[in-house]
Amino acid sequence: MFTHHRTEGIILRIRQTREADEIFTLYTKEFGRLDVIGRSIRKSRSKLRMNMSLFSYVEIGFIQGKSYNTLTDAFLISDFKRAKRVLGKLSLFYRISEVLLSLVYGQERDEGVFLFLLRSFQKIEETNLSKGKIELFFCFFSFRLLYFLGYKVYIEKCVFCKEEIKGEGYFNSKEGGVVCGSCFRRDPAGIHLKDVKSLQCFFGNDLEQIFNQNPKTFLNILENYLAFVPEVKK
Repeated sequence: MFTHHRTEGIILRIRQTREADEIFTLYTKEFGRLDVIGRSIRKSRSKLRMNMSLFSYVEIGFIQGKSYNTLTDAFLISDFKRAKRVLGKLSLFYRISEVLLSLVYGQERDEGVFLFLLRSFQKIEETNLSKGKIELFFCFFSFRLLYFLGYKVYIEKCVFCKEEIKGEGYFNSKEGGVVCGSCFRRDPAGIHLKDVKSLQCFFGNDLEQIFNQNPKTFLNILENYLAFVPEVKK
């Protein structure tokens, strides 16, 4: 017995298989991460191929079988064409997709993650992004995604003494949060922050404040933190 479903999603990866089939990995509104197979979709007569390009926002129909999901129809909502024409923004789409797929494995609905992903793609399409801003947007997306998935970065108080930090501090990747100067001197492990509020801004919605930060510092923090997330594919 086969069940037919419909959902909206963003195509994050495409893999070719067999002679003319393709496997699409999407993050969807109703099902979370989802793999569907497009039968004979690489053939010139396929009606689906034009609507299923990488990093497009689509509405799809699929049949859920015992071993795989088969694509039955697709409607293109947005292909983010303007962003794809800019090499830096296209690279950002790839990096966002990679970090999401490295953190999310099974099929589990999370509408909050879906809406955040969609709004992030829309913001990339609409916003002028320099190289530095692209790096900072990637950090913003990754920190917020980790938060949605339950990997909260503790930024309000020192992870050791629980005292509020004003001004200078450190980020301890192993502990997953900020450390005050006193605790750092007792256990000197962490990345220096001139002002801990600079990390806190990545969990707000003010992109201009985020874009004022140092890309190298926060890429370093992100990479170190991801290394301590056990679910990330190494």
